[in-house]
Amino acid sequence: MGLASNQNDCLIKAVLLAGKIMLENGAETSRVEDTMERMMCKALCKNQNEETFTYITLNGIFVKTDMHNTSFVRIDNRDYNLDKITKVNQISRFFTEDLLTIEEVYARLQMVDKEQMGYSLLMKFIFTAILSGSVMLIMNGTFIDLPASMIGGLVCYLAYLLAYRYLKIPFITEYIAAFLGGLAAFIVNSMVGSHLSSVMIGTVAPLVPGIAITNAIRDILAKHYISGSIRMVEGIFIAGSIGTGIATVYYIFIQ
Repeated sequence: MGLASNQNDCLIKAVLLAGKIMLENGAETSRVEDTMERMMCKALCKNQNEETFTYITLNGIFVKTDMHNTSFVRIDNRDYNLDKITKVNQISRFFTEDLLTIEEVYARLQMVDKEQMGYSLLMKFIFTAILSGSVMLIMNGTFIDLPASMIGGLVCYLAYLLAYRYLKIPFITEYIAAFLGGLAAFIVNSMVGSHLSSVMIGTVAPLVPGIAITNAIRDILAKHYISGSIRMVEGIFIAGSIGTGIATVYYIFIQ
């Protein structure tokens, strides 16, 4: 026999919430779909007559079962928090291993959804400075260039946070952040430093859309062509915005 009506409703809510959390925090579409289908199959596929359907795009998730009409959740914001993805995966594994009921799964997912990022703003700034400095050194910079690269990276990241908070306009935020970070790096480099190109690369390292492009390739390989293509275009536009911001600094202040 299938689930009771109230359990079916709870299952749909839990599956949609699991997919929403994963998609909002940087999981690729194929991983989200696999997690959702495993949860639904565990709960419903014991009844051979029960069919389930899932459809996922970057802006919405659709779920349908024989006992439930099509349900939909909209995805408005996307960020990157791999810790939340890991927790959702662990909860789904516990459910498929009969260690949790569907009600417990839904309650735990709600807790995960409400969690805030575990790192303070100060820690994010420290990691950003380390990242910018490390990338600059990898790109043939020297230790004397560290102040320019690290300060530029910090300004770039702070500008991105402020621009995203008040503007919330895709690609414009990356352009503003790259321009201000590049300008700060140029000013410091003119006083201390010698390898401006390496410094600029380190400055914009925190903005590089590496996860977006990686997920795009994984989605395309998993035959999620629409989501993969959208992610790829998004990554290319972000990279173009970053490059344009740095090019503006070169055009106005250097040449």
